[in-house]
Amino acid sequence: MPRRGQYRPKVPLGDAADPDSLWNHMRRFSQWQLEKNYSSKTVEGRETTLGFFITWCLERGLTRPQEITKPIIERYQRHLFLHRKKDGQPLSARTQIAFTTPIKAFFKYLAKANHILYNPASEIELPRQERRLPRHILNAKEVTDEPVAVGMCILTGTCR
Repeated sequence: MPRRGQYRPKVPLGDAADPDSLWNHMRRFSQWQLEKNYSSKTVEGRETTLGFFITWCLERGLTRPQEITKPIIERYQRHLFLHRKKDGQPLSARTQIAFTTPIKAFFKYLAKANHILYNPASEIELPRQERRLPRHILNAKEVTDEPVAVGMCILTGTCR
């Protein structure tokens, strides 16, 4: 059993005997990432999100990377947008980006390694990230406290 933080191979999805299946290409992609010194956590995370994509593709009868086109990846993005968590909330834009980015990296690798003729994910637009406020915003009392006032004094150069 691998130690914590070490790479752990996943259970095969689809036809593992087919050397041209999405699953086997994903395994080659994972191996390439490890050879290029990517973190094992990065490889595991990408395998997990690609596993969701491969499962989605298999449900639609898509088993090989050559069958995936830009409209299919856009349909998967729409699927992520419409998907609801257990509590009924939609996936955040950050989560949608986290699920789409490994797909772009996967198809970029496949095109670079000449497994496919072109990269169908090259022109996929990622959702815009929402701009969040900082978690901790100072209230009026904290603004007037001594440490903040001293810090501002040093920053502005108006110390007396």
